[in-house]
Order: sequence, then structure tokens, then C-alpha cells
Amino acid sequence: MSHFLFIAGALRERTSQESAELQFGAGIWGLCTALIRDNLQKFLAPDSHGLVYVLKEGIRAEFAIASPVQPFQALDELLKDEVRTEARYGFVRITPLRRWQVHAPDCQALLQRVLGIEEQAELTRRLSLGMHRLTDAEFRAIVEGLGVEG
Repeated sequence: MSHFLFIAGALRERTSQESAELQFGAGIWGLCTALIRDNLQKFLAPDSHGLVYVLKEGIRAEFAIASPVQPFQALDELLKDEVRTEARYGFVRITPLRRWQVHAPDCQALLQRVLGIEEQAELTRRLSLGMHRLTDAEFRAIVEGLGVEG
């Protein structure tokens, strides 16, 4: 089974935290690149979950992915205008499950350990891609490493 680490990037019009909150409030997670859309379509399973990594803040939330990949056009008009940048290549519907308040350096160390990445530069490169596929064991180890929800 595959799970996913999604990275909420900073945008011209809002911070990464604002982008994550906007998407959570709408019950969607946007797919900002064709590569993310294609990989999600390929590896998404009915019980896949996502973790949200907010740049400069760390992992902030977990959600269940509640739909297959949907096209941008399936959003209502108001939401299309709001999340145009985040969801230009489609979206998935989500069900928020829990949130954390963990410092970015602690999250980065956890990710490096669980994913077996020795170099900080390599972790930064992977995060810059916008999504990282996780095995079930990696996902569980990350969630356990985050501890009690905040």
C-alpha cells in the first residue's frame, strides 16, 4: 500500500501554511504538477493517507484520501478561483484525521531517519518535488515518530 507525503509550498499569493489551511477547509488536496497527478493516479489505493509538510514548519496534518484523482474542472467555480495554483492539475477529496505541532528541524531529522536519507540536501531536493510516496512501514514510523497529536 502507498501513502504520500505532500509538501505545501509557499505561493506568490499566500504562505505554505495558508495554502494548506485553505485546502483543508475545502476538503481537498490540490495537485500542482502533472508529475504529482500521474504518480498519485498510479499508486493511489482506497485506504491511502497523506501527510502534509508545511515548508519551514514541519509535518502538520494527516488525512485520508477519499476519492480518486479528479480534474480541476470538477471543482465549483468559487473554489476553482481560490485554489487555481494548488490544484491546476487536479485534486483529491480528503478527510482530515489529525494535526501536529512539531518543529521543522525535528521533522526533517525524523524524515531523514525513516527514509534513510543521510544528506540534508537530498531531503530538501525530495521535498521540493511536492510529493513523496511512502510505504506503509515508512508512514507508520513517521506517524509514531510524531507522537501524540497536537
